[in-house]
Amino acid sequence: MAHSLARHWRSAAQALALIRRSQELTRTELGRLLGLRSGPTSDLMKRLARAELVREQPVAQSGPGRPTTTVHAHPRGPVAVVLDLRHGDWRLGTCDLDGAVQVHDADEHDGSAPDDLLRMLGENVHELAGRLGDRVVGAAVAVPGLAVDGRLSATMLDWPEVDTAPLTSALDEPVLICNDATAAGVAEARMHPSSRNPLLHVVVEVGIGGALVIDGEPAPAAHGLHGEFGHLPFGDPVLVCPCGARGCWSASFDVLEIARRTGLRPKRDPRAWLHHLYTHPRESPAIHEVTSSLAVDLGRGIAGLVNALDPGLVTLGGMADAVRRVSPTAFDQAFHCGLMKTHRTRAPQIVAAKAGSNAALIGGGLSVFDHVLDADLLAEWASRRSQPT
Repeated sequence: MAHSLARHWRSAAQALALIRRSQELTRTELGRLLGLRSGPTSDLMKRLARAELVREQPVAQSGPGRPTTTVHAHPRGPVAVVLDLRHGDWRLGTCDLDGAVQVHDADEHDGSAPDDLLRMLGENVHELAGRLGDRVVGAAVAVPGLAVDGRLSATMLDWPEVDTAPLTSALDEPVLICNDATAAGVAEARMHPSSRNPLLHVVVEVGIGGALVIDGEPAPAAHGLHGEFGHLPFGDPVLVCPCGARGCWSASFDVLEIARRTGLRPKRDPRAWLHHLYTHPRESPAIHEVTSSLAVDLGRGIAGLVNALDPGLVTLGGMADAVRRVSPTAFDQAFHCGLMKTHRTRAPQIVAAKAGSNAALIGGGLSVFDHVLDADLLAEWASRRSQPT
């Protein structure tokens, strides 16, 4: 019986995966992508609505023709608890199937006691999930570092290795620990049409990261360490990165290195301090000289990534677009000169990211759904939630 129910919900799992990959997907488009005619599509929509998974909204008609609807997350549907742990602060909220995020709690941190911080955040995740009850299907924690074999290494926070158990054990449901830049790339891919596949997302925060996203998911990696672009040897070979390598691209964007070059003292929140430098570069000649050189470094490095990965679109997240706008001409020249000839006539467009400050929360939540929303879970959900027609 359980196997029969799961088979019954297989097409529903496929439909929800498509909804997560696209914005404003119409009923007609969904049916076409699933290879269904109008009747079976209608039956599927009714089944999803009865299970409080989706709801439909009418599309404003601009002319004659059959009215259609767009498919959206149900307001009582499943959610993922999402936590974004950043340099200097954290935010905790929920993400639904539409990628809509609601932030429930936020605060600052100084990073000085990582074990205590993760323990407190795990308790907050548990408490929020308890309030939401059986709507919670999992959680995602976006971190500014690497999580391998239950250990979190965040070199820019000076965390060599921290046990992630306080976070991963916070729920009975799956808890994903994901790199924040990779999660942001997943969110960004949803904002752009699939014709721009694959999408290269480059993030500048306190360092550089990103992701290559193919069909809405990060490119696979043997150990989950995809998108560590900041540790490519694009930087000064004299500089030693906290990761242990020399010449890392990120080392040039490190707070202490920028402070050394500008002669300024960074403030308590390094991210906020850097954001101010990038958005007010002409406060002093020293600041403008340093930030302009970083615009060149960014353009040259992205050219190297384009040569290696051949993306259809490049998006700039975090403070990357602010770095580019410090000296856009120098950025463009560095990018163009770094490209192989074959790329120069058809270089991918480079655009500012659309997902905004919630990018890591959105991408983390969508990744949770990718991980858990299979036919078996949907059959179980429907058995609890289905409403009479």
